[in-house]
Amino acid sequence: MVSIDHVAHKVLTYIPYVLVLIDLRYEGVKCGRDGSVDNHMEMGKKLLAAGQLADALSHFHAAVDGDSKNYMAYYRRATVFLAMGKSKSALPDLSRVIELKPDFKSARLQRGNLLLKQGGLDEAERDFKTVLNSSPSDREEGEAKSQLTKSDEMQRLVAQARRSYSSQDYVTAAAQLDTIIETCVWDVTSREMRAECFIEMGEMGKAVSDLKLHPS
Repeated sequence: MVSIDHVAHKVLTYIPYVLVLIDLRYEGVKCGRDGSVDNHMEMGKKLLAAGQLADALSHFHAAVDGDSKNYMAYYRRATVFLAMGKSKSALPDLSRVIELKPDFKSARLQRGNLLLKQGGLDEAERDFKTVLNSSPSDREEGEAKSQLTKSDEMQRLVAQARRSYSSQDYVTAAAQLDTIIETCVWDVTSREMRAECFIEMGEMGKAVSDLKLHPS
């Protein structure tokens, strides 16, 4: 039989955790009522670090609403969108960051990486070249050079895949598109072309899979 003392000890053990949760909830309520952009930014960062993405997103929404020219609010919100797998929502925020602060190289690199994954190779190349021409840090320079090389390689492969497809060499085109999609994972055009190759090859299941996949 469990003793009363044992039960009491277990309850007391959990009280500190309950108090922490109450304190965090109260802090969130205070921040919401205060409504200041700084408070929303601070709470958003804390929640993001804790992995509470939906709550962090709400605070960054409020920060953007409170100050539409706060480039960090857009950047933090884009970071949450990316963590949630919502690349389509992140891209406009990153573009807004660059509009407000053109020399913010981290945002430009992030946007270039997103554009590369979406198959926007020309736009991605422009972002990487802009970073390289704006006195980047060693890390930024290394990343920009690496991604620029990758973008150039993808452009070469896209041209080859189109030629193979036009020549009705669907097997070769599909193989080339496989390589492209490994990097440009959200490239709808490449997926649609590969689906058409699969249809011509009689691989209907693979074609349906490509046509069903869309970036969020």
